[in-house]
Amino acid sequence: MNKTITYLLLSTLSFQSFGMETEETTLAVAEQAIQQNRKSEATVRVMDKNNRPVAGVGVAVELVRHDFLFGCNIYKFDRYKTRERNETYKRRFSDLFNAATLGFYWRGYEPEPGKPNYAYTDKVVAWCNKHKIRMKGHPLLWDHEASRPTWANNQQPPPEVQKQRVTKIVKRFSGKIDFWEVVNEPSHCRRVKIDEPYRWAREADPKAYLIVNDFYVMANGHPPFFKLLQKAIKNGVPFDGIGIQAHEPRTMRFQLDQVQKILDRYATLGKELHITEFTPTSSGKPITGSHIKGKWDEAAQADYATKFYTVCFAHPAVVGITWWDLCDDGSWLDGGGMLRKDMSPKPVYTALKELIRKRWTTKTEEKTDPDGKFSFAGFHGEYLVRISRNGKVIEQSFHVRRQERNTINIILANDLSNNPDAGDGL
Repeated sequence: MNKTITYLLLSTLSFQSFGMETEETTLAVAEQAIQQNRKSEATVRVMDKNNRPVAGVGVAVELVRHDFLFGCNIYKFDRYKTRERNETYKRRFSDLFNAATLGFYWRGYEPEPGKPNYAYTDKVVAWCNKHKIRMKGHPLLWDHEASRPTWANNQQPPPEVQKQRVTKIVKRFSGKIDFWEVVNEPSHCRRVKIDEPYRWAREADPKAYLIVNDFYVMANGHPPFFKLLQKAIKNGVPFDGIGIQAHEPRTMRFQLDQVQKILDRYATLGKELHITEFTPTSSGKPITGSHIKGKWDEAAQADYATKFYTVCFAHPAVVGITWWDLCDDGSWLDGGGMLRKDMSPKPVYTALKELIRKRWTTKTEEKTDPDGKFSFAGFHGEYLVRISRNGKVIEQSFHVRRQERNTINIILANDLSNNPDAGDGL
């Protein structure tokens, strides 16, 4: 064999071997970090009305909603041609996600000046509220064709009109939509600055959570975006989170150790991190930028997604991951959905559901000890606590948060405590 060919072959095999070892190490560290960063100790303390501990009481705790935002855009809500497809879309969405991104692209949202499509958004908001799904609005301003109204000659309207839009929408959905990406991709689409729009949004709703969002970050860290954020912080631009899109270049399988380093780098800015648009596909296109060779098929999509989610979920600065889009029927990238065009789940949907709903959840039960306590380590989020004794059950809500004393005191009624000196209880 030609010496040059032999050298290249050995170099390729060495790179692949090193890459696999590095990935395995990164994942092993991430698994440990998940236990440290995403769970906290919590205690349920059961007492009678005289504040005496009650031992031997059955306590069951179940995580009902993660604090971490597992999300997806919800752009195809009620936009399929049949009721059956629309209902399947909603069911698949609510079965997996606790967060949704709602579209506010100016061109389509307000086809005539002064006539925004609030009716459709109200319908989506109502459904999300019913299913306890938190919402983000995206984007209010963006220097892209999709956000340049036709009635403004396909240009950005003047600043006073921009301010009017930001202010009206944020105020209207205050208390309903928690998060906003006010300006999209400002380091690439530079004719819309973030400074004033974020001030307008903060004034419109001081409690709104504002995110600055951009792409190409996972490719090389995208220094222009980092510098833009540094400058914004220095200038007092009000924002709460940094949005990192994870789909450019579109066929790149970002090295997981590099993902970790980029997250570490952006975390130094002191803001929470959001993975805002993640789209590994099953398009059949060649995988690039990785020790893994081959094509992006359904197996590769599922394999990488579970690993990417693991690394991001493990990072203490990351508070959410948003998939972009749910179904191949309507996906912006060929094969970018978790569902096939017939709405059947791909392996990636099943794999992520296994992670989020089974591995990264807490559901346990035990009886109280002699001090009336039941302690457990639980993922951060909202819990349902069930207390059972003497054939009766009471339920209470409980929130387990990071770096807090997570204790709930429950006073039992007389017939639950089995203590003749106990009072009437709750």
